[in-house]
Amino acid sequence: MGKNQKIEMSKYILISGFNIHDNNRGTAALSYGSLFFLQEKSFLKKGQQLINYRYYKNPFKSHNRKNSEEYFQLGGDKYLHTVFNVLFVEKWLFDKLGIILPFTNFGQTIKQVELVAAINGGDGFSDIYDTQTFISRLFDIDLAIRLKLPLILLPQTIGPFESKNNSLIAERILRYASKIYIRDDKYIANLKDMGLSYEMTKDLSYYMQPQRWDIDVIDDSIGINISGLSYSNKFRTLSNQFEYYPLLIERLIFFFQEKGKHIYLIPHSYNYVEPELNNDDMVACREVYNNLKNKANVILIDKDLIAPQVKYIISRMSFFIGTRMHANFAAIYTGVPLFGLAYSYKFQGAFEANGIYGHIALINNITAFDIDNIIREVDRVYNDSMKK
Repeated sequence: MGKNQKIEMSKYILISGFNIHDNNRGTAALSYGSLFFLQEKSFLKKGQQLINYRYYKNPFKSHNRKNSEEYFQLGGDKYLHTVFNVLFVEKWLFDKLGIILPFTNFGQTIKQVELVAAINGGDGFSDIYDTQTFISRLFDIDLAIRLKLPLILLPQTIGPFESKNNSLIAERILRYASKIYIRDDKYIANLKDMGLSYEMTKDLSYYMQPQRWDIDVIDDSIGINISGLSYSNKFRTLSNQFEYYPLLIERLIFFFQEKGKHIYLIPHSYNYVEPELNNDDMVACREVYNNLKNKANVILIDKDLIAPQVKYIISRMSFFIGTRMHANFAAIYTGVPLFGLAYSYKFQGAFEANGIYGHIALINNITAFDIDNIIREVDRVYNDSMKK
């Protein structure tokens, strides 16, 4: 495992960012995949348990006092995942004074952690969304560094960093990490400049298998993932970059209707009960569907699906157009021809790492005049894929 490796196996593995119930089915897919990845790489061993910490402020709420437990079956082995609730005072004591109370769940379990493995949302080791998002995902990593626990950066896109300070924080973490896995080549030059070793591998979502569910998919259908982030055009530092995205989606639907195809509108990051403001794909998909003057052959996937079920519906498409990176990964890893509507360089790196070139269009700050060119590119890729 590299530096800081313990001689004896400890009881716990802390997967930072682990949440199979995340609104973003892509992030949830990373969590599912991380289990199989860590087991395959022999970091997760039989008899160990998975843990996370959840920090809360109100001790009078009963759900804050009860830890949550869930079992996962990996091959022939069963693993327990526990989320320990930690009062914010404990977090403050550790953050400010380095004090760990030995009689609490946190104090007793942190001493038995074998390693910290960080997901960071797959592309959250970056300030692309904003500095707050980057920093908010680093507490477990900081915990590992301060307590000298082994740290693994699970396969992800590193960078870009607009802020020099954020870049320095990232470098400190990268230099400490016992193992760095990457899913594309976008930061390799930087890692080489630092003299750091790394291993390129597939995205964690590759390791998550699709789960069949009760739906009859029409043959030769087109799947379109609509991003609530882009559709709202109000998401953090990416605000006001996607004015013509709704028109692009409408034109794409019409384009495939003209070809006589059935089109499935597939949300990939959403909360079915409490939508996330300016970032909910279901809200965007419903609005697109409701605004269509012609709904012929258009099917809205309006259902609260888990990540493996979303991967299944995408796997049944004959062609897929995705704006969420992990919606595209679901297509890539199930062999579905695709075209990516990209808002970050992570798309190009991820596509090319999987041998796919010329299948993306950047949608940041496009104008109405760019839409025709994008549709021509989609048509080219679609026609090429149908010939194979």
